[in-house]
Amino acid sequence: MKKLISAIIAFVFFVQCTPKDQKIPKDILPIDSMKVIVWQLIEVGDYAKFLKEKDTAIKSLNTAYFNQVLKLHHLNKQVFFKNFNFYQSHPYFNTLLFDSVNAYGARQKLIINRFRQ
Repeated sequence: MKKLISAIIAFVFFVQCTPKDQKIPKDILPIDSMKVIVWQLIEVGDYAKFLKEKDTAIKSLNTAYFNQVLKLHHLNKQVFFKNFNFYQSHPYFNTLLFDSVNAYGARQKLIINRFRQ
């Protein structure tokens, strides 16, 4: 029981002592939401490159797919870039985001490979 209370006190202490620059503002999407969006944007970019050979066609396909991903998540370009720019301008959160994207992508690939077997 004492260990549990000590663990709770330690957790509360660390959460409360987190510097303000290491807290995500309320108007910014959390990392769990952004990782899915970024992963899907990477996937549709790769898919567009796979489909088309001309640069202009790839750009138009990328834009169309990009807009579809944002629409799927009920976002527009301005909101997405506001969130993305926040993560890009905060190295700590940017590292967390892209580590999460990398881990999420690895899990997605494992799921796909299980279905292929």
